[in-house]
Amino acid sequence: MFGTYIGDNRMLIKLAYGGYLTISSKDLSIMPTLVTTGIFEVPLTKYFISTIKPGFTVVDVGTNVGYFTLLASKLVGTEGRVIGFEANSELVGTVKDNLAMNWLTENTTIINKAVYSENKQLEFLNSERFHAYSSIHEKPSDDNLLDTYTSVVIDAVALDEELKDINSIDLLKIDIEGGEYNAFLGMMKLIEQKKIKRITFEWNSPMLGERAQPFLLILSDLLNRLGGRLYFLNSEGNPVPTTLKDISSVEFYPFALIEFSS
Repeated sequence: MFGTYIGDNRMLIKLAYGGYLTISSKDLSIMPTLVTTGIFEVPLTKYFISTIKPGFTVVDVGTNVGYFTLLASKLVGTEGRVIGFEANSELVGTVKDNLAMNWLTENTTIINKAVYSENKQLEFLNSERFHAYSSIHEKPSDDNLLDTYTSVVIDAVALDEELKDINSIDLLKIDIEGGEYNAFLGMMKLIEQKKIKRITFEWNSPMLGERAQPFLLILSDLLNRLGGRLYFLNSEGNPVPTTLKDISSVEFYPFALIEFSS
């Protein structure tokens, strides 16, 4: 086991990639996997380790408790920079505690805002039992998924505005439970200006809902007009060329990647 209960509804996890992380013992989304294996989303974890170099700038959209934020912070080193966005204010304190516990506070900034197509306030649904399912969109009904949601109003920002002063982003990871369509809309200027080199994202058709087809059109534009190259990550975290048809043929795929030429 890689986790132990430390009181106050908290589990302490010994991470397989080194370091420590705390997470709510009530979370049923990623906590069980971390407690039993010390690792989460193995292909993406391996891709981070093989791709991120010292001095990189990494943006983590949807930090959750900071698993990938911590990993990026360790990899970019003192000369690099990590910027994390987390809409759930209850998780932001956990992310900051996890960074501090690993002595990784100086190169990382956590912003308590959602990422969207414009700057505005949005309704956000906080999951009580499956924290990773929190979203600005309702999860499709499932009789076997017993959960309750609390609605709160949050600030949302477009990355085109929020990150306009950054010259280069080596890797942007986005995992926001169906919010990807609007997030991509809000960073098109950054992409067109060739400021973003790589984007890892999740294809989640049920959560995208009616936004799934418009999202495919955006991805098609990135590939055809802006010269992006589409991949999926295999079990070892290696990029394998793929097509939009292949990715969209399944309802859910968490390890998609677009790379852009400089």
